[in-house]
Amino acid sequence: MITAVGIKRLLYVDISEIKVHLTGTALKAIIAKAKPIKNVHQDTWSVEESEASTTPYKNQLSGGTYRMEKDMGDVSMAFTIGQYDYPTKAELLGGTATATSWSRPRGVVDIYKCLIAQTKDDQWVVFPKAQVMARESNTDKAIGLAVKGVALEPDNVEVMPEYWFDDSEVKAE
Repeated sequence: MITAVGIKRLLYVDISEIKVHLTGTALKAIIAKAKPIKNVHQDTWSVEESEASTTPYKNQLSGGTYRMEKDMGDVSMAFTIGQYDYPTKAELLGGTATATSWSRPRGVVDIYKCLIAQTKDDQWVVFPKAQVMARESNTDKAIGLAVKGVALEPDNVEVMPEYWFDDSEVKAE
């Protein structure tokens, strides 16, 4: 039984690192290449799936629903980074960074990352291809980076849009 409580570790890596259907062993290798997020502002991390939207079709003769179309809801991971460096800001928000400066890019920037989270009860949640939307956000008198990653279908059809692993699978050799 799992509860997936809280957040212990949060990492991201370039989506090019995800080449095949993930296993715990493959995830272990990817984690070694991933960049850790070192600060998640209190109570901002979450994984949510929006409710599916449905369109029912009625039988004019009986008035009852005889079929329905369903569009699944989006699955997203959200968090606010309370302390960060300029290179991290550029990787998640776009722009150009040095160790001591950052500048915002012009126009719309599309950013895709593999998001990896380990919960306090050692469950791993992985979005192999997430569209990352970050913004500056006033959080408790400081400017944090509010990040939302929406799980997308990866380009490789063998890779699923979301994975969950118990830590015992990730540690297995």
